[in-house]
Amino acid sequence: MKTPRLLRILPVIVGMSSLLSACATQPKAPLNSAKPKVTTVTEKAKGPNGASEVPVGSVGTENGVYDTGQAPVVYGMRKFPYPYQAMLAISSDADSETLRKFNLVHEFINTTQMTPLGRGLGLDFADSFFMYNGTNEPGYVDINHEPMSDELSYFKGVTDQPYAASVINHYIHVGWIDTMHTYGDFSQVDQNKTLFRRQLAKQAIDALNANGDNITVWTDHGNRSNVDNFGAYGEEPFYSYQQGANPWSKYYHTNWTIPYGVKFVWADMSSSKIGMKSVIYPLTLPDGRHVWGFWRYTNSGYNGKGVPQWNWTPYKLASQLNPANLHELERLHEYSVVAQHLCGTPYPGVLGQSAVNALRLLATEYHDGRILVTRTSRLLQYNVTQQYVSYDVTYHGGKAYIHIREILDPVLGAHIPSMNEIRGLTFYTSNPARTVIEIGDHPIPNSLVQENRSDGVHPSVAVKWFPVDTTNYAETEPGVY
Repeated sequence: MKTPRLLRILPVIVGMSSLLSACATQPKAPLNSAKPKVTTVTEKAKGPNGASEVPVGSVGTENGVYDTGQAPVVYGMRKFPYPYQAMLAISSDADSETLRKFNLVHEFINTTQMTPLGRGLGLDFADSFFMYNGTNEPGYVDINHEPMSDELSYFKGVTDQPYAASVINHYIHVGWIDTMHTYGDFSQVDQNKTLFRRQLAKQAIDALNANGDNITVWTDHGNRSNVDNFGAYGEEPFYSYQQGANPWSKYYHTNWTIPYGVKFVWADMSSSKIGMKSVIYPLTLPDGRHVWGFWRYTNSGYNGKGVPQWNWTPYKLASQLNPANLHELERLHEYSVVAQHLCGTPYPGVLGQSAVNALRLLATEYHDGRILVTRTSRLLQYNVTQQYVSYDVTYHGGKAYIHIREILDPVLGAHIPSMNEIRGLTFYTSNPARTVIEIGDHPIPNSLVQENRSDGVHPSVAVKWFPVDTTNYAETEPGVY
């Protein structure tokens, strides 16, 4: 598999955008990426650069951030939410997933309870799921010789009969699932055959909509029997099997899938970079529809024939989340989406000790305020917002007003953002206590405002990031393994 070619994308310049932006080179976007219109937005009433620390003689406020007693100056936008220097999501594919393994992994990563793997880590992690199970590959999916037919899926096999529908609905709503790993596991021993049918996509979308299940992230899956894949069609001959976005194919489904709400697509493309300045790129599908493509860290490098050296299993998690990689992310202020298959082992405990240790190391980076660990959908939306937010600053009555106007999204269209779309946006200011953040001309609620001490550059004011929910949402279902 060769490395895809480049379509360079210039970010929208917003005010004094991202004082902490990294200078690392990102991999090339596929040739079928759409080129965005680049818009430059200048900040109104921009103040001069000031001292990096709070002036002497500051007056304390209740939360410990300082009111200098003077009119503020807004300097620009911080790349990541304070105090973090980088952002990372684990994007785990649903291969070999069972409810038993899913629950064990999430109780350990998401909660702070004592679990069979030790004390829970309290991280914001969301998983992926299958709608169908259409594989005939040999082997077992879990302990006790559970067959591949027991792999976790919404429907039983490729029928319209629910299998794990109720628990999958539950996990989507509570935030433990945010990604569709295609419509199902359709991998066949004979890759010239498939059980996927176009009508299965329509049945899946109707079921998700009926239950209010909102999924914005799609990741391609499996071998060439998975004809519902669509992200890399046309890149090279190998990807000709991907027919999901080909309007002349009997497997075409993106006329339903994209309007349903899928915005972000991992196009089955390899990457050996742990971090990037931005992990998103515009992607134009064969039917002319537009989505955001995104990169995942999938392999440690390539052999002499250009074949990826995959490291996306729990056996290799410690090599992905090693100290050098994590410190590099922090130093370069980068995004990272780490591809994994956390339910891919036959262990009774699912994760081996090296994987547990790697996750504990990541949790330390998060809890110590260095790397913001979050679910894939939140990282991708923040990446779009951070690159394409349009705002201006006005000054009146001794206060600064930051007016967030639009997200100038070159793929999905410019729009006034929702509150969730601006979560985490952080602005450098000389006086956080007298700096107001607004959507348009309407202040955001005080409960969502966060004032921050200097990080060594300036103090800042922010829209609070999402609070981590450590509730144990694990459920079991009779007949679901």
